[in-house]
Amino acid sequence: MSDAMMSMQDIADLAGVSRPAVSQWRRRTTVRGREIPFPEGTEGPDGRELFHAEAVVEWLRRTGRGNNAEFVEDAPAAGIPTGVSIDHALVLLCLRDNAEDDLSNLGESMLVEIAASLDPADRFLLSEVIDTEFAAATLDYVDDLYAASFGAADALDRLETGRLSRSQERRGFDPGLVDVIASVVEGVVADGESASDELGSSATGELVLECEDVDLLAVAETVEGLASHVTTDSPHIRDLRRRALLRGWLALDAERPTVSVVAVYGLESAEVLERLDRVILDLNPNEYAIVAGPADLLCGRLDGFAEQRRSESLRSSRSANHGPLVCALRLPRGLWKHAPRQSSGLWLLKGGATLAHPWVADLSEAPVDRSDLSADVAGVLAAGTVPNELPARAFRYVRSRDLRSILGGEAVVPPGTRAVSFATGQQDFIDDVRAASIETAEATEVFDIYVTDRPASLVVGSMSLGTMIDNGTLTRHSGSRIDESLAEDTGAVPVVDARGGGEVFRVDAFVAESSLRRSMRTRPGDVVFCSNPPTAWVDDRGGALVVSPNKILRRAGGAPIGPHTLAAVINDAQSKEYANWQIPRIPADQVDAVEDAMRRLAGYRQQLQVKERAAKTLGHSLLSGVAAGTMELMGSSLEPQPSQGR
Repeated sequence: MSDAMMSMQDIADLAGVSRPAVSQWRRRTTVRGREIPFPEGTEGPDGRELFHAEAVVEWLRRTGRGNNAEFVEDAPAAGIPTGVSIDHALVLLCLRDNAEDDLSNLGESMLVEIAASLDPADRFLLSEVIDTEFAAATLDYVDDLYAASFGAADALDRLETGRLSRSQERRGFDPGLVDVIASVVEGVVADGESASDELGSSATGELVLECEDVDLLAVAETVEGLASHVTTDSPHIRDLRRRALLRGWLALDAERPTVSVVAVYGLESAEVLERLDRVILDLNPNEYAIVAGPADLLCGRLDGFAEQRRSESLRSSRSANHGPLVCALRLPRGLWKHAPRQSSGLWLLKGGATLAHPWVADLSEAPVDRSDLSADVAGVLAAGTVPNELPARAFRYVRSRDLRSILGGEAVVPPGTRAVSFATGQQDFIDDVRAASIETAEATEVFDIYVTDRPASLVVGSMSLGTMIDNGTLTRHSGSRIDESLAEDTGAVPVVDARGGGEVFRVDAFVAESSLRRSMRTRPGDVVFCSNPPTAWVDDRGGALVVSPNKILRRAGGAPIGPHTLAAVINDAQSKEYANWQIPRIPADQVDAVEDAMRRLAGYRQQLQVKERAAKTLGHSLLSGVAAGTMELMGSSLEPQPSQGR
């Protein structure tokens, strides 16, 4: 380790402590009454301060600081000589894992020979070894890294979490996306195993995962019996293959059924649609493709040329009303880390399939159970082309959708789409009483707020709501006339009315997409208001339909008032002319505090309303149940007595 250097973060990782803890150690050089100075630093090539690894190890040994008892063994993997690149380290790590000796003991011809035996087709390694003259320090570092690790996968983990990888820019996906894709792949694997059992063990082979992203390749690790393989060629893909080889995921023999995973994030709309078309055209019969990307293109409603391109891709032929789309899912926001507010979508495609009724689900709000989603995918694949809205098999998430609706311009996955469920029978009066009494028995949280004196401001004023709309601070959108006969107890799309305190009923997601497609939907933070009487309500979730005569107020970026504050002002208004409502100017340093107070106050009022409704239900059910002779009170209501239940 004579040439190995460590940054402050490297020292923290080696010692098993936080980065600030190392800074504290550096300032406080007295350890148990002894003066032990922190190692001297030197300036690295990029201006960062570095420390000799040997000096750091000696200092940790003398001081006894840190939480890693094996810091001596781990130090060769943490210290990195100057000039080592992660690309060279990955190439040499592949060689070291297949060499009989340290790389520093082997000549260049031997390194090329190992590479040729591993990669005769030159898909990930051979060219790099032939074209590169590796420095002796790099060879020593990889030897030390491999010796300090528990095999190739552990060595790769250390390399990917160390200083060399921290300097690399990677798109990054949330683990939730890997879990969803793994669930879908598990369903595909389960369907393949079922086909093998029916047709004989030789009917299908082990599936091979094709992937073009380092993070999404982790799907191969979480699905039992799945190998991985990549077919396209680029520096990025060659790097991906090297990582897959080190983790034992790379299938060098790809003559097996494949399921490919393609991510289309960060691309222009036209490029995404072109990529989708190419993926579908490249699918061979009984091969699968999973496409993950922005929800607006994969799941939403498109217009014009974009809608035409997507529809053409989803058809098996120019005039067909069937195609290869098996399943489409709308996923939560933030699964692609570079766009935390962007919602994701996912398609499952099958080569040679001609499905007239793909299966869809909106998973953006509901927590997803991996085994249930896998079972749904397996059930969808087993259902084949049978269009059955209520199949014998019950699905947890997905629901059948007519492809003709999608080809006609509607959304692939209407927001709020859920599996069809069966409503239960009417509850007994005693059940209503028990449920309502549980609500009324709970204590209401205390709402309190603290204020203090503040010198009066010389600038006091307000601005009318009409002026704020005219200058673009707020935008106004009209609600829609919605027939209450469309209401369904099992509907997934809420219809809101400020006069009713929010949601008044629900409609089915498919009905909302077809019959109410022109209706404006709310976004998180929208204020729904009605002017007669002045009433406002804040939709913190979004995705709701607004019934007229309600309107929506949507704040622009930098609006000097929060949604709950704006709603409180409207609720206190006296005039029925909303353009004349005066919105007070709140000091900039008080905007967030006032908004938080108004948000909590709205929640408190909602608690009281829930208890008021529960008390009303309790009184009605109590009288009705006793009068009907199906229920009796156990003693005086003023003197509660022990009982087996409410």
